[in-house]
Amino acid sequence: MAYETLKIEKKDGVAVLYLNRPEVHNAMNQAMFLELGLAAKELQNDPDARAVVMTGAGKSFSSGLDLGSFAGLAQLTAMQIHAFLKEAQGAFLAYEMMDKPVIAAVHGLAFGGAMEIMLACDIRIAADDAKFNLMEMKFGIIPDLGACKRLARLVGNGYAKELILTGDTIEAVEAHRIGMIEHIYPREEVLPEAMKLAKRMADGPVLGMAMAKQVINRCWDADPEAALEFEAIAQTLCLVSEDHKEAIQAVMENRKPQFKGR
Repeated sequence: MAYETLKIEKKDGVAVLYLNRPEVHNAMNQAMFLELGLAAKELQNDPDARAVVMTGAGKSFSSGLDLGSFAGLAQLTAMQIHAFLKEAQGAFLAYEMMDKPVIAAVHGLAFGGAMEIMLACDIRIAADDAKFNLMEMKFGIIPDLGACKRLARLVGNGYAKELILTGDTIEAVEAHRIGMIEHIYPREEVLPEAMKLAKRMADGPVLGMAMAKQVINRCWDADPEAALEFEAIAQTLCLVSEDHKEAIQAVMENRKPQFKGR
């Protein structure tokens, strides 16, 4: 489908999802939040998109909220604000729980809501010029799209509290040091490296990728017995899949497996 604030390009099993308001550093307006949810459904259901790379068009990943677009929130009731937040949270959660890998390729600014959707991705690759900020506390509010939990998972409670409570901006080297991003590259290499990694995953077994991602996401803080049971159920599905049979056959024939998907 056509989008006003996003752009999707597909090649070799990889879908590149661009935040596409480059004239305003991809500031996230209400239309973008709505379209991010729609795009997640499209990508989840598209068999030709076996891995996703999320990035920004132009100079930045995203500068965060387009404050002008949300000026009307002050006139909403508490219930209306809560309903809006739940819808926006659902759009971000869709990328975290999507049955295919989602890689963030970040350059320039990743502030506020942009940093929050980056945290919802599975793997984060950043340019050496990237800057990160959760600035909500400076407005007397808190991150509300999942960062309080996701950031603490990545960097621990101490660093998460420091970044959220101060609203400080950090650069890519520091973000990598504390474990918030997985890889740093020169700016011109970020998207190609993200595409390279996504292509490796897109060539892999679709069911196996989905099951591994779901087990990791859902068992992070589960009790050991529940985590092992979920792992056993997921593995059972993988062992009876066509992809597993193809992998075994490929080993016997000394060739690379050709996974066909679900």
